[in-house]
This record gives sequence, C-alpha cells and structure tokens, in this order.
Amino acid sequence: MLTYYCPQCWSEVAANERVCPHCGYPLDEFRQQAFEDKLLAALHHTLPERRIMAAQILGNLKSERALPEFIKIIEGNEEDYFFLRAVLLAVVKIPHPDRIKILQRASQHPSRLVSDLAKELLVDLNEGHVNVQRWDRHTG
Repeated sequence: MLTYYCPQCWSEVAANERVCPHCGYPLDEFRQQAFEDKLLAALHHTLPERRIMAAQILGNLKSERALPEFIKIIEGNEEDYFFLRAVLLAVVKIPHPDRIKILQRASQHPSRLVSDLAKELLVDLNEGHVNVQRWDRHTG
C-alpha cells in the first residue's frame, strides 16, 4: 500500500485528496508539476530515504536547477551524513562550473566526514579522473 504525503507540509494524505487537509496545499497542482520540480521538493521530505533518493536522481539527471538547493543543504544545518554524501555525489555528476565552488564550500563543512569526502572529490575532479561509479557504488 502506498503512502502519500503533502509536498508542502509532508503530512500524510489520502491518495484521492485534491487539497491537503492539513495545510490547504493544492495537491492537484502538484500532480501537474514536472518530475524535476517534484524531486527538488522531495529534497526537503521528512523521510531521509526520500531525500537521499531525490538527490541521487537529480544527480543522475544532471539537474543544474538542483545546484542552488544543494548549496543551501550543504551550508544549512543538515547533519545527516548519508544525505550530505548523496548531495555531494550528485553535485559531481552535474557538469557545471559551480560544482567546484560547491565542493570547496563543502570541504569546510563542520563534519569531518563531509569535508573529507568533498576534498577527495575535488582532488578527483582536478586530476580529471572522477570515477562516479567508485563513489556511487551501493547507493543507486
């Protein structure tokens, strides 16, 4: 059985709801949104697995629109290493000059695991031998 959530307040809603009974968000409008927009919204889902999956898919899609959201996540108060790792791996997959800036910012992250991963990814990018499969193994 599928569970449906409001993309605005992330409360559970019935599959046939047209408007979220909790916050009034127009669910019909959300159903009309592009897949990429839904993924961008899912980066703020309450379930960590959904956020990780959204980051991975955005990276696989090479979504440049995700980069500003990824910056906010990295510079915000996010503490979930696995989500931050998924964000960094997604950033590397997006062939845009800003990915270097994002990784540089992440290399200053308070979490040593995050900053070390960002530094390793920067080295790989600078040396021109990013092996995304090596970093992305077992994560989708």
